[in-house]
Amino acid sequence: MFGSKKDKSNSIQDETLKDHSKKIVIGVSVLVFAIVLILILEIYTVSLKGSQAKKINIGKSAEQKSKSIITEMAKIGKETKDLEYKYIKSLETIMSPVEFQSFKNSISGLANKNNVFISTLNEGKSFKVRDYKMYSINMALLSKYNDYVNFKKDIAKTPFRINFDKETIIRETPTSSKIKINAVISAVVYEQKDKLFKDKKKFIEQMKRAEERKLAREKKLKELKEQQKN
Repeated sequence: MFGSKKDKSNSIQDETLKDHSKKIVIGVSVLVFAIVLILILEIYTVSLKGSQAKKINIGKSAEQKSKSIITEMAKIGKETKDLEYKYIKSLETIMSPVEFQSFKNSISGLANKNNVFISTLNEGKSFKVRDYKMYSINMALLSKYNDYVNFKKDIAKTPFRINFDKETIIRETPTSSKIKINAVISAVVYEQKDKLFKDKKKFIEQMKRAEERKLAREKKLKELKEQQKN
């Protein structure tokens, strides 16, 4: 009887130990799982922070690159505008077809002013030179030498690019004080000039104002430097 009780007691103890063992195993398992979970969360958090930091760094880098690109584009834009304005300014010395006709018509008035007689005055054949055309005026004149020199000086006052070509001068007669002149005046003409200046009117005015402000600043700085020297 006692033996059976002992066996029963041992059996109960074994069952109790098993229960405790199970609880310990479960507890340890839960603890291990909790530790692993915490480690995973820590790793994820660190990874997330690293990822966020990386994203922030990438964002900052992208922002810097964007600013750099915008600055470079602004610089290129300014250079392009400056070059375009420089080109337009260079066209101020090149005639349009209308300006050429006006110049041609002014020759008669200059000839009368300087006592130069025009025998013939007609337009020559034009030919293309890259984006421009070369127009010409054929002239046959009669005048005294000094009058002709003054006539040429007046023509040369034009703001446009012109050139005297194929100029030949001979005395009217061996005893005459007058000379006979055959000459060709050539001029560079840009046929799209009037349209370009009309289309770019606002741009030209804007750039002229900017140019005037720049010149005013430079003048003021020069005056300040002169004052400091004195």
